[in-house]
Amino acid sequence: MRWVIAGGGTGGHLFPALALAHRIRAQGGEVFFIGCGRRVEALVLKETSFPVATISGEGLLGRSVTAKIRAIIKLLRGVREAADIIRKFSAEVVFGTGGYASFPALVAGRLLGKWLGLHEQNAVAGMSNRLAGHLVHRVFVSFPEAGRYFPRKKVIHSGNPIREDLFEERSREHMGRGLLVLGGSQGARSINRLLVETAEKLFERISDLYLIHQTGEKDEAWVKEAYQKKGLPVKVYPFIRDMAWAYAQADLVVSRAGATTVAELCALGKPAIYIPFPYATHAHQEKNALSVVRAGGGLMMKEGTFTPEEFVRQVVELLSDVESLRHKGEAARRLFKPGAAETIISEMEALANA
Repeated sequence: MRWVIAGGGTGGHLFPALALAHRIRAQGGEVFFIGCGRRVEALVLKETSFPVATISGEGLLGRSVTAKIRAIIKLLRGVREAADIIRKFSAEVVFGTGGYASFPALVAGRLLGKWLGLHEQNAVAGMSNRLAGHLVHRVFVSFPEAGRYFPRKKVIHSGNPIREDLFEERSREHMGRGLLVLGGSQGARSINRLLVETAEKLFERISDLYLIHQTGEKDEAWVKEAYQKKGLPVKVYPFIRDMAWAYAQADLVVSRAGATTVAELCALGKPAIYIPFPYATHAHQEKNALSVVRAGGGLMMKEGTFTPEEFVRQVVELLSDVESLRHKGEAARRLFKPGAAETIISEMEALANA
């Protein structure tokens, strides 16, 4: 089967799409990617052999009237651009994973009479995905609670497709206690500031600390300089391409709570301190984190509600308690639903072949 997969803009939308695409190809299918031209798409997709094109698209929520009009014009242009791609590729399935490219591609697919699928990664569905849910034939959700936002008969709890390379074995390069700090594919300035402020105390309290920090491109230079001035041996990266290696070094992860990161941490059984992005639409990152915290797979510290000293204490307590880390990792792993990509493929193929 020939699939057009539309999504991207952030790693959270892109990585599940890429995991799905690799499974489709492994089963003999063909995939064409539609994105919106964001930096993370260029970084990740250039390392694959999938054909890719960008279309126009822009968000509507929280914009001025003028900006909304401009966004609607871009949306209509994006629908036309997506329709051209779908026709030329002779796609049988159009599949959206969220992001600015997803909705116009699904609208185009509907107008062309294609089989349509949608994947909602978060516990709370975004507005564009809620609207798209009425267009598509199947909605696949990572969290069971997300099903409430869509027509019930369309919903399938698939879990979140995970990149297979995350499960590749990587050697552990240290004998200490590993802390991995992630701010998402675009970085998180408040988390970067928090780590720069507290790293010295963390190294004082944990003598064998091994710290890896993904900063995002915009903050890499000043974060790296700050650590160097303090003489701290922190491994700083703007964007970590080999996440299997990074996760292998980590006993504990400090992270935002984007759905894909949460799914990856659960799949690998990594305990985490989640610091949800406080301005996420419908507080979806907080809901994502809560699903893990309630199961005992990690802790949540809401931005603006804790001091740097409290953060240090929490990290030190966790990294000093091997048994607690093990229990939390096991609890996180129990939340992971394997076979998400296979579920999506089999359901969409069953529709197309009916």
